Amino acid sequence: MRRVIFLALVSGLSVSWAWPRLPPLSHQMVDYINKANTTWKAGPNFHNVDYSYVKRLCGTLLKGPKLPTMVQYAGDVELPDTFDPRQQWPNCPTLKEIRDQGSCGSCWAFGAAEAISDRVCIHSNAKVSVEISSEDLLSCCDSCGMGCNGGYPSAAWDFWTTEGLVTGGLYDSHVGCRPYSIPPCEHHVNGTRPPCTGEEGDTPHSE
Repeated sequence: MRRVIFLALVSGLSVSWAWPRLPPLSHQMVDYINKANTTWKAGPNFHNVDYSYVKRLCGTLLKGPKLPTMVQYAGDVELPDTFDPRQQWPNCPTLKEIRDQGSCGSCWAFGAAEAISDRVCIHSNAKVSVEISSEDLLSCCDSCGMGCNGGYPSAAWDFWTTEGLVTGGLYDSHVGCRPYSIPPCEHHVNGTRPPCTGEEGDTPHSE
């Protein structure tokens, strides 16, 4: 028994030693990631900001409600070398859309609303192509979290299945019932739009 515990301890330590303790926003971290030679390349996105600010950008709260788990056997399925959903479902325009959450930690609502929009279109073979409103989810789901201060994606999905969501497009798009009311901004880069003032803006009120 002691030998098993010792081996487990050594194994755990070897794994922890394999990961360097690098500052998350440093050039050393960028170089370390790029040495893995994956399909994407890391780069510096933030300049002269505190790490706590970056953490606030992640509006997803952990330990939220759990969704039902579905288990399916896929042992005989051959996966392709590459897969692009935009080519697989060309008549679903939301698959190509990138929404801007502005100065609001609403990524939990955006991720859910965008994925729901895509799934509705795919499931209907493009007969139903709508933009599900991020605003409606953000402002109406009291059980989803704290609005612009973060939320639970699983609760967002549960809210959609039990309460439903209206349609709504991008800011100032006049698309759907409830377009997004928070204007887009430049997220830590120079551009034509005003810079984002932070990710803890006021949550839009429900109607």
